[in-house]
Amino acid sequence: MAKRNSFGILAWLALFIFMLTACSGQSEPSGVFDPENQREYGVGGIYLGQNIKEAMDIIKPSKADFMDMVSRESYTVDRMAKGEGEAVMGMLLLDRTQLLVKVRKGELSSIMLGGVAKEDAARFKTYRGLAMYDSGEQLKKLYGEGSGEKEVVYEGSKYTANFGLEDNQVAWFRFDSK
Repeated sequence: MAKRNSFGILAWLALFIFMLTACSGQSEPSGVFDPENQREYGVGGIYLGQNIKEAMDIIKPSKADFMDMVSRESYTVDRMAKGEGEAVMGMLLLDRTQLLVKVRKGELSSIMLGGVAKEDAARFKTYRGLAMYDSGEQLKKLYGEGSGEKEVVYEGSKYTANFGLEDNQVAWFRFDSK
């Protein structure tokens, strides 16, 4: 009977380790850039296609203003989360850094970041771990070969990533839905 209980405990332990390993691997990027994975097009835990309410809960801006780009009507996160707004631009203040987003029908359709203070650079990492002011070599190591030199572009069928290099350092980036 003791032998049977030992086997049962070992089986449960093996199952637990397997589940833990499987779950932890889901949030980490694969070894190579996947241009069809929407999570590849994001920064600080938010990404293209994500509901604006969920994104705001993750990034927690100290201030956020949203306005329709055509009508100039102000929007709330709750209204956008319900799918309202065709072309809403948002300016989020994260301490002293501005993050610009575009929201279409409740989902992030564009994320733009630049002008980050050097001491804040590590806070704004992409899904692959690229931080503002990382080198062009680091960009190539994490994302592979892109097109362009000063503005390096990576494209999938639904999304585009643009990285601006200044003095061989990442100075800005933008993720867009097509």
